[in-house]
Amino acid sequence: MPKPIMNLLPIAAFLWIYLTSQWVVATPLRATVLRGQAAIKPEYDYVIVGGGTAGLTVGDRLSESGKYSVLVLEHGKLDNQNGFPFEGINSSRVFNLTSVPQSALNNRAFWVGIGKVVGGGSNVNGQVFLRGTKEEYDIWKQLGGASSTWDWNGMLPYFKKGIYFTPPDAGMAQEFNVTYDPSVWGQDSQTKVFATYSNSYSPIMKLMYSAMKNMPGVVVPKDGAAGTNGLFWFTTSMDPKTFLRSYSRTGHWDGLNRASYELSPETKVTKLTFEGSDVTGVEFTAASGGSVQRVRARKEVILAAGAIHSPQILQLSGIGPKKLLDDAKIPIKVELPGVGSNFQDHNYISSVSYQWGRQPSPPPLNHTIPTGGTNPVLGSFIGLPAVSPSNFTVIAQKYANQDPAAYLPPFTHSTVLAGYAAQKSLWARAMLSPGVTFFQYMINASPTFGSPQNLHPMSRGTVAINPANPSGSMVVDYRGLSNPIDLDIMVEILKFVRRYMTAGELAQYAAVESVPGPAYNTDEKLATWARGQINPSAFHPVGTTAMMRRELGGVVDDDLLVYGVKRLSVVDAGIMPTTLGATPCMTVYAIAEKAADLIKERA
Repeated sequence: MPKPIMNLLPIAAFLWIYLTSQWVVATPLRATVLRGQAAIKPEYDYVIVGGGTAGLTVGDRLSESGKYSVLVLEHGKLDNQNGFPFEGINSSRVFNLTSVPQSALNNRAFWVGIGKVVGGGSNVNGQVFLRGTKEEYDIWKQLGGASSTWDWNGMLPYFKKGIYFTPPDAGMAQEFNVTYDPSVWGQDSQTKVFATYSNSYSPIMKLMYSAMKNMPGVVVPKDGAAGTNGLFWFTTSMDPKTFLRSYSRTGHWDGLNRASYELSPETKVTKLTFEGSDVTGVEFTAASGGSVQRVRARKEVILAAGAIHSPQILQLSGIGPKKLLDDAKIPIKVELPGVGSNFQDHNYISSVSYQWGRQPSPPPLNHTIPTGGTNPVLGSFIGLPAVSPSNFTVIAQKYANQDPAAYLPPFTHSTVLAGYAAQKSLWARAMLSPGVTFFQYMINASPTFGSPQNLHPMSRGTVAINPANPSGSMVVDYRGLSNPIDLDIMVEILKFVRRYMTAGELAQYAAVESVPGPAYNTDEKLATWARGQINPSAFHPVGTTAMMRRELGGVVDDDLLVYGVKRLSVVDAGIMPTTLGATPCMTVYAIAEKAADLIKERA
């Protein structure tokens, strides 16, 4: 949930505990941590770059049989504090990156929020634990190969395998109509990544729920995790017993007792090593700097450094767009134009608010509900037909009529252009479907609502090394609102919020719009205001190493292997060819679970 993140609310009393052996120690939780790069062995079966959500999941699964040795190299620290019951960002756990100024967003630059800690994004996110809809995953399959299994049916077994589900408290469920479908959830006792309903609530949420439920076009599914959208209570990544954050470290590292699974924190991977077209290992240094060292992978190198830094490693290794590599004076190993292209994130506005003219009276509660958990987790996830009943066909047709090249960067490679054209055809149809979630709106008891989001922006950005300083920070360009259709959609979202707050069941409370305010009473005025308010990133970057056919600008195939080389895969959110109508964390766990099976099959 981005608003608290953007405010960077401090979290008090963090305890930083680090292990102090010279080279190798066993943590109190028995996992083998290498303290100092000199402890890294010359070779392992698998070398994983990135110890975040995907990297630790894959490392756990590959090492669980004891047959294979696995090394995980993580740029960030091993932070033993795993409480974090609420949102918050500590600057030592995130990269200090800023985007380039965004010309279509009044030349504002934006913080790039990505984890730099063991556990990665799952350690620092808002704990909102969601899945996309069936139609959204099915779009992935259509962009892949003929035998792709990356649709809803291919993903569901890995959602069930990777997440342990805890049903809601019975009193909470009855009081607030919290329903679920057990057939789409897993409860494997060996799974330590938890999806849990929060017991944080306010009685007034019953009024807000009823009002949203009766908005035209809004449906209430039995379970929003079953591939359907609408209005529903959703899970959080939270341990059901302790109410502490559940993340990839607690799920896939802590408590493991395996000599075959090693982690080297505070280690920066600089590039890949090759023998011909075979990727043989990686070069690395201490995160603080120092001499370059090498480690070999007998079977495969697995990139799990995220949608910003996996492209960086590829580009520094000579895999990427030819012009970029030429400008950076990096010898080309494989010309792969899609590396760093197709960059996407969710767009949001954090400042929409209302004031009650007549304060609602809290309805009575009929059940005793134990308290515990994060903020209330009730949301509406709505398709464009419900957001804009009068204009959704106009928007879809306007988008369908666009020249695919018109709003991409100049001189976009023909394969990347072909990939966007294929996406455009699919998304123009998706705009007509109630089952594709364009709008996310979190509901609580206050008329000051958080962060209406456009979950499927049609603008496409880039991430790239800086040719003048290739080893420096990545150049992140969201290209926010570069496609004007995104502004059209956000205007319709703001108008939906107005209808919800001031008409229908909530009209009796005479809510007055504080921000943006009644003066913004035309589409043109709302668009002008929104341009100065939209953040192009909800800290959910995807798409930069896309799993698409190579002729569509794809970077990895359906087995997650990088085109043009051998023994190299990518398993993080960068492989997602498009955004989802959901936060990406649960999907990244499922991707990693599926990736581990694919890797073991070809071992």
